[in-house]
Amino acid sequence: MTNINLLPGWAMAAQTLHPLRDALLQRLPGSEVESHTLPAIQLSSMEPDLVALAERLSPGVLVGWSFGGMLAVQLQRRFPERFSAVVTIASNACFVARTDWPQAMPSDTFKSFYADMRTDPEKALKRFALLVTQSSTQRRHLGKALQWDSADSQQRLHALAVLGVLDNRVTLSRGASPVLHCLAANDALVPAAAAEPMSHLAGTTGSPAWVKVHSNASHALPLEHPLWLADQIAAFLEAGDV
Repeated sequence: MTNINLLPGWAMAAQTLHPLRDALLQRLPGSEVESHTLPAIQLSSMEPDLVALAERLSPGVLVGWSFGGMLAVQLQRRFPERFSAVVTIASNACFVARTDWPQAMPSDTFKSFYADMRTDPEKALKRFALLVTQSSTQRRHLGKALQWDSADSQQRLHALAVLGVLDNRVTLSRGASPVLHCLAANDALVPAAAAEPMSHLAGTTGSPAWVKVHSNASHALPLEHPLWLADQIAAFLEAGDV
């Protein structure tokens, strides 16, 4: 039996990933799949925050959406004996662009959103929800399906700061286990152009990273196409006999 832990994106409730949970249970009926709420996390206490999160999760596979995917990579690096594989969904190696990683959100765009979150968090969350569902043919339905977590504005701001500085490139390039990255062609937050450079962050296995891109999906990929995701995850896990 495989334990699969689902980690949501920034500011999102665990229930937002229930469509993917249900699809995975259908595709992998022998697995235990659980959606988890992300803890309050901040730069000044990131290590103990990650330890506390790891202790809440069942040993097995980590599947993270967006910010949750970036945290999953960090968790697997720290606890490889506890977490055997990682799947990231609409998640970049760097959420914010660097000089040598331009396939990400422009720094000025992130700084503007961070400032909005600090001064008018309600307005910022509405803007964020629009970006999550942008370009989707199911935009109205998906917007209603998004559920916010119970964190307060300050906690969300701290987590946003972590998202802005995380850089998983070295971790991914040195990883001992293969990682599956599932991206969306029409994602307004994580450019699909990141697929090609992410495929080269192969780790010590020597084989290319698994990268799959849905040709007609938004950042809300786990809500929009859960069955497609479940198929990709199942194929990845079955190939590695996790």
